[in-house]
Amino acid sequence: MKTRLVLGLLITTALALLPAGAAWAHGEPIITVEPAVVAAGREITVTGTEMEPGEAFALTLQGLAGSFPLGEVTVVGEGEEGGFTATFTVPAEAKPGAYRVSATAEDGDTASADLSVTAPSEKASKEPAMAPEPSGELHQIDRTKPIGQVIAIAIVAAFSAAAGFLLIRNRG
Repeated sequence: MKTRLVLGLLITTALALLPAGAAWAHGEPIITVEPAVVAAGREITVTGTEMEPGEAFALTLQGLAGSFPLGEVTVVGEGEEGGFTATFTVPAEAKPGAYRVSATAEDGDTASADLSVTAPSEKASKEPAMAPEPSGELHQIDRTKPIGQVIAIAIVAAFSAAAGFLLIRNRG
């Protein structure tokens, strides 16, 4: 009886530790978008994987502010696995906000990735932002907690200790 209980607990623990998004099947199309945040009118690179060679995908930019067709791509590759890499320009009329880049094939296969669009900026450059010069100053981190939070944690710890003590005492 104990062996079954231990085995059941081990199986339950192993299943609980599996990631919630674990993919059991292989071959679902996947796309990624770089950069994940882009100004309207700038370019994004969309990369697709886990696709059938020769399959055509229509890419669209979809959000609350509207839907914009980006273009079409054809998957290249050998054997059963293929993919694509394509560059598209985010329409200048796309309003700032959260969007989804969707790739849809004629046979119904779909894949999507998130994209944040910001307002176009004339001041923005294509060069990466430079980090400030390092300084020798000490950093001050405020780690104080509100007194109510400290008291609540102390009460929870006291109740937990008392409950543990009672459980141990009643067991014997």
